[in-house]
Amino acid sequence: MVVVVTILLATPTPTTAQSLLPPQALPGCPDHCGNLTIPYPFGIGSDCYLDYRFNITCDISTQPPTAFLMKGNLKITNISPYDGELQVLQFTSSDCYDAQGNSTGWTSPELWVPPPYTISETRNVFVAVGCDTYAFFIGYRREEKYTTGCMSKCDNLGKAIAQHDTCSGVGCCQTKIPSGLQNQTVTLGSFNNYMDVRDSHRCSYAFLVQEGEFNFNSTSFPELNNKTRLPAIIDWKIGNESCDTAAKKKSTFGCKANSFCHNQSSGYICLCRSGYEGNPYLPGGCQDIDECKAPNPCSMGSYINTAGNYTCKCPKGYKNDYPDKIRCIKANGRAKLSLLLIISLGGCFCIYNGCWVKGKVELGSCVRT
Repeated sequence: MVVVVTILLATPTPTTAQSLLPPQALPGCPDHCGNLTIPYPFGIGSDCYLDYRFNITCDISTQPPTAFLMKGNLKITNISPYDGELQVLQFTSSDCYDAQGNSTGWTSPELWVPPPYTISETRNVFVAVGCDTYAFFIGYRREEKYTTGCMSKCDNLGKAIAQHDTCSGVGCCQTKIPSGLQNQTVTLGSFNNYMDVRDSHRCSYAFLVQEGEFNFNSTSFPELNNKTRLPAIIDWKIGNESCDTAAKKKSTFGCKANSFCHNQSSGYICLCRSGYEGNPYLPGGCQDIDECKAPNPCSMGSYINTAGNYTCKCPKGYKNDYPDKIRCIKANGRAKLSLLLIISLGGCFCIYNGCWVKGKVELGSCVRT
């Protein structure tokens, strides 16, 4: 049986209202590298990025051009200013043997990112594939070392996939990683050099991958080899200070007009306020959303765009329902009560459908005086 692993490469799409307006580069700076949008604080070329850690190198020798973080070889496929994330592609680790148990080759690529970047622990998983496989993920948070990993055993990888079709420890295993790591090293090995595996394919693979972007099934194994690049998520932030501390330094504070500061584990990111959109890091900050460009949100009448919101201009005979001024109600919406005075021996003063008692109306009753 041919064993196949389907690899899904996808570019995350922001789902917030802010995504309606494309991210923007500084004026006069390139805003694309091939198909990739480059939003400030990132930039291509001097004076186009916040500081050197946000420098993007655009390789125009490829078609389409390829973006790399700073001057390294970490390929970037998406930048999200709203989530504080980069999607990058990195190589897999591999460990292969022949039928006699002799090593036929191995690879062990490393991933290292400087502050303010960290490897996302919420958006990635560590995966190992193979029938005689153990894999360790080793990372550092400053000087502290963290290790996690998993193991996978089976007699035949094809049968393992056919029977399970999940990454549950038989032919494939996966685990979460610690938080706040800035580098990774993968140690990949075999318990018995694949001597006990009845399969023509005697290779193990291990990799960090964006959750949901790798499926272990029986569709295509040749795609997974030592040249395979898989997507992973890197978190980024501005500086290493909290919002309160950073906001006191107005000259270097990253959040501009009509935006607010959101604390990360260390550092912060900026987001547009409700009713605004755009790039909160640009000198002009976020821009007002003109609701007049969208279908009429008012149930009746016309609408008027205001800073961060809108109001409805009601037709004749209607007025705004305070305080939001986005609904129209009848101007005489409160029914007028017609008084009906009936004089009887008991001296009962009644109003239509109610009585007047010491300045108050009691519906459905009549009070004698």
